Amino acid sequence: MKLLKTNFFLSLLVTILAAGLLLVGINEAKATTVTFSEDTTVNLGVGDITIEANSIVNEVTTTNTTITISVISGQKIVLSSASKLYLDNDSGYGFVCGATASRLTINADATKTIIVTPRSTSCESTGSIAGSSATTTTTSPPSSGGGGTTTPAKTPTPTPVSTSSPQATPTPAPSTSSGQATPASRGFVSLANVSLKDGDVISAAGSSDPDVYIVNPHGYKRLFLNPAIFGFYGHLGGFSKVKGTTSVTRDVFVTSGLFRNCETNDKKVYGVETTGEDTGKLHWVNTSGEQAVADDPNFFKKVFCINTNEFNWYPKGSDYTSVNQIPDYSRKNVVSSTPAPVSALKKYKVFDTDQLNVRALAATSSALLGKLPAGSIIESLSQSGLWHKIKYQSKDAWVHGDYLQLVK
Repeated sequence: MKLLKTNFFLSLLVTILAAGLLLVGINEAKATTVTFSEDTTVNLGVGDITIEANSIVNEVTTTNTTITISVISGQKIVLSSASKLYLDNDSGYGFVCGATASRLTINADATKTIIVTPRSTSCESTGSIAGSSATTTTTSPPSSGGGGTTTPAKTPTPTPVSTSSPQATPTPAPSTSSGQATPASRGFVSLANVSLKDGDVISAAGSSDPDVYIVNPHGYKRLFLNPAIFGFYGHLGGFSKVKGTTSVTRDVFVTSGLFRNCETNDKKVYGVETTGEDTGKLHWVNTSGEQAVADDPNFFKKVFCINTNEFNWYPKGSDYTSVNQIPDYSRKNVVSSTPAPVSALKKYKVFDTDQLNVRALAATSSALLGKLPAGSIIESLSQSGLWHKIKYQSKDAWVHGDYLQLVK
């Protein structure tokens, strides 16, 4: 996130995660008035946007995909794009699509905050006012890289940051891909509608899935697959800062396993393959942006930024050459969700993993007590969703049911 002031940028050290949702903690500075005495270029993922000279505002902050402008009555700011990008915003301001540039003029008649989300596509050179839309669209298809390979362009997923009050987020367009769940199909309208904001970390403790997720404004969430990964993002405040939510709210968000290392500005998008209860590997989605969007129109809305520590934590697998190869990023269905009576305890065998983690509580974020090797037999004392309560070294403990096979 950048804070723009007269004739210079205040550089900030950015530590980036998703939810991608992209994960950065930043201390914001407050400015009374910012005057741009000359044209100032803002570098976004979709291209450069110019804040034209003589613009006056209270404050301007940016992420990889948005420009947030705070103004009071009488202030004016003009944004332009030499690439003639659509200058969409959440306040209904129209923009001019000219022969050489698109231009958005904001004359403030009241104190307000406007979020501008430029599209990656160019408008027609009509010279007329283009209807402004708050709908967030997919970024332009990534361009081909050198050496005959194809490198996806920058993801449009915003960097979650600590910001002011959340702004309304439009309903993402339902995917046309067959069988794919979309946030809109689950009833997602905006983060504000579920009392969340971009970059919030959530968990539905006590439900069948107490894992920790981060959300993005497009209605997608990403899972912190391992507690160690969550520890790579200290600015999130640790587990004490995780927001409790209902399973209904959590399930409105579609889980995504698409990542990009934004800390190094790596343009490659990777899909995660879960290989165990809290392990996984990354596969480069080695396909053109055009094809990725053709296979899944919401592809780039699902991409979450991660930092180098997390990127290096995963082993790397072979390339995916199609979006359709990316596995469904969700937990398996447990064998049985019915609690077993104490008088008829069921026995299970550890399978589908070399080592099954034994935890103090029914959550992947809970303390690790030990591991059970493949083939171990356990008795399930009770169940809480996908988790089985067992006795481990004379103590109550929990193991995940995805890796248990009922012994008949």
